[in-house]
Amino acid sequence: MAIPDFQTLMLPVLKFIASKDISASKEVIAEMVQQFNLSDEDAEKLLPSKTQRVIDNRVYWAQVYLQKAGLVMRPARGRYQVTDEGTAVLARNPSRIDIKFLKQFPAFQKFQALSKGDSITETLDTSASSSEATDPLEELEASYERMKASVCEELLSHARELDPTAFERLVIELLRKMGYGIDPNSVVHRGRTGDGGIDGEISQDRLGLEMIYIQAKRYQEGASVGRPAIQQFVGSLNERKAQKGLFITTSHFSADAHEYVNRIDVRIILIDGEQLAKLMFEFDLGVTTEQKYEVKKVDQDFFEN
Repeated sequence: MAIPDFQTLMLPVLKFIASKDISASKEVIAEMVQQFNLSDEDAEKLLPSKTQRVIDNRVYWAQVYLQKAGLVMRPARGRYQVTDEGTAVLARNPSRIDIKFLKQFPAFQKFQALSKGDSITETLDTSASSSEATDPLEELEASYERMKASVCEELLSHARELDPTAFERLVIELLRKMGYGIDPNSVVHRGRTGDGGIDGEISQDRLGLEMIYIQAKRYQEGASVGRPAIQQFVGSLNERKAQKGLFITTSHFSADAHEYVNRIDVRIILIDGEQLAKLMFEFDLGVTTEQKYEVKKVDQDFFEN
C-alpha cells in the first residue's frame, strides 16, 4: 500500500493518540505503519533530502496540524495527548479529517494567519481545484512561512521549559549572535542573587561609557508582563544612571507596559516571546539548517547575447 499523505493520516493519528493517556511519536509512527500495511520498503523510504523517513515526516505534520487546531496537546517533548476538543471531534465520528476540516477551529485559523496567505493550504486541500492553486514560487514562499511559524512555536516552547539561568544565557547568546557589543566578550551574563534586577549587560564602547542593561524573564504561555515589572527594571537602570535597556520575555507585555515605556525618558526595548522566537530563527540559535533550495530563472541576457 502506498504511503498515505499527511492529511489522510490525521484521523487515524488522532484516534490512536486518543486511545492512550499519552502517546510517544515513535508509537504513533509504528501504529500508522501497521494500520496502512506498509511494506518494509515503503516504511524505510526516505525524503529526497535523505534526512528523514517519509512516513516519519508525514506523521509529524499530521500531529503538528492536529496540535495547531487544538485537537491534541504536547505535554512533553515527543509526547502527545488528546484534548477535550479532540475527544469531542471523535465523538462526531468524522469520516475524514483534513485541512478543510481543521479550518473550523479558531486555533487553526490563528495558525494559518501566522503565514502570509494560505495558498499552500489551499493547494494541499483535497477539495481545491487546480485553478485555485497559486504559482509555484508563491506556494514555496507560503510553505516556508508555515514551516517557519511551526519552528518558531517549537523554539518558544523549548525556551519556556528552560530554568531561569539557562534562559538568561540563551538571551545573552542571542544578543551576541545579533552583533551587539564591541566583541562577543562585551555581552556579559550577570544574573545572580542580588543582581538588582539586571540579568546581563552590553558594553557599546571599550571604556564602558555606553551600556545597555538586560532583563530576561521566562514565563509560561498566557502570562503577561505588566507595568510594575517594567518600573522595577527602570529603577535598576536609574541606580546605574543608565539610559538603555532590553526587557526580554517568553510571554507578552500588557498594554500599560507598552504605554509606560513610550512616555519615559529611559529607552527600553520590549521583546516578547513571538519576537524572541523569530530572532532565534533568524540568527540560527537553537536551530539547524536541514535543507536549502535555490530558486532559479532563465537568464534572458545570456540567450540574447
